[in-house]
Amino acid sequence: TEGADFDPATDPTGMWLAYASTRHRTTSDIYLKKIGGSAVTQLTKDPANDGMPAFSPDGKTIAFASDRGGDWNIYVVDTTGGQPVQLTSDAAHDVHPSFSPDGKWIVYSTFGQQSGQWELALIEVANPATRRIIGHGLFPNWSPKDNRIVFQRARQRGTRWFSIWTIELEDGEAQRPTEIAAARNAASITPRFSPDGQFVVFSTVVDPDSAEQQKPTQADVWIVGADGSGRENLTHSPLANLQPTWPADGRMYFVSNRSKAGLENIWSIQPTRARSLVESTQDGGDPATAGTPDPAAPKTAEVPVP
Repeated sequence: TEGADFDPATDPTGMWLAYASTRHRTTSDIYLKKIGGSAVTQLTKDPANDGMPAFSPDGKTIAFASDRGGDWNIYVVDTTGGQPVQLTSDAAHDVHPSFSPDGKWIVYSTFGQQSGQWELALIEVANPATRRIIGHGLFPNWSPKDNRIVFQRARQRGTRWFSIWTIELEDGEAQRPTEIAAARNAASITPRFSPDGQFVVFSTVVDPDSAEQQKPTQADVWIVGADGSGRENLTHSPLANLQPTWPADGRMYFVSNRSKAGLENIWSIQPTRARSLVESTQDGGDPATAGTPDPAAPKTAEVPVP
């Protein structure tokens, strides 16, 4: 009931949840807890803000963003604790890290001082001094299965009307940029791949221009095929449901302000029915009827993460 929990990330086994929280002070730290458990471990305790955690494929390391050096930069810390190691030290802000499937690379967002736009940057974990810019975008997420990266990108410079795109990395170069999700009345943001790489989960923020300088008041969680086929709403809520992530345990975790006090907490949802609807569209079903609710079908359950 005090502070907020946000930026959820799960390890490859689906057993552990890392997230940022302001439960103990006004600035955020990274916390770790076992899903279904009650004990919470505080991994970072710097007076600055730490957030946006991302597990390495072996689950032993967490990359995160922090402004402890004045600008936002990328750090890594062992899940067992210890002193974080700084990977980037640019004058620009570096945020939203995501590991490659082999754990050797990290893609993240950096604000280009020359372009005046958010860019996607690539660094080698063992040699982070050299980076490569591979395009424009925010919130990159590397497929756990291959060389695809999903991210959000503004429709045009300076707008908040984002859509969801994918690229494929070949020899360190971005190839085949593809827009897989867009809406006329909402921004599509914070995409994440499913564990098998076949689907993408994301949030939509209705009328994003009205949310200028404040948090979204209405947002929903959706899934779509990674090739852009099919689309289904998971939350159907007038509240703000954001930052979804999809671990190996089959459930989906997201941030919502639906608590009694209106504070952000982490919730989970079972996307089985929505996934089957998207799959039916991929298999040649009618997109016009694929998302039509079945009165006889069970309701999708949403529960707070214990």
